[in-house]
Amino acid sequence: MYTEFNTLGRLISNNNTITFGSQVPRSCANWIFENNTTYPNGDIAELDGLTLTECRQWCNLTVNCVGISYVFGYSPVECWIKETIDFADVSNDPAKLVYRCY
Repeated sequence: MYTEFNTLGRLISNNNTITFGSQVPRSCANWIFENNTTYPNGDIAELDGLTLTECRQWCNLTVNCVGISYVFGYSPVECWIKETIDFADVSNDPAKLVYRCY
């Protein structure tokens, strides 16, 4: 489920955490969507004011990005680019969406 092996990198599932070891950006063709959820750690960067599509595009262009947390309940909206998603560290939040690559 969480494997991608090629010369560019490898998507690794280990101890309920997804990480991607890569040296170049990659494009995620498959996304899992989670509503009202947040994974508070593992952020690479915060980008404010982006649309959801732009946020996902930034993830695709960012080395080691495995997903995004999109906060639509704030103004401006917040896009959090993630390099790890720790399934043991999850919270419910009605103002947030999570998309993660698989």
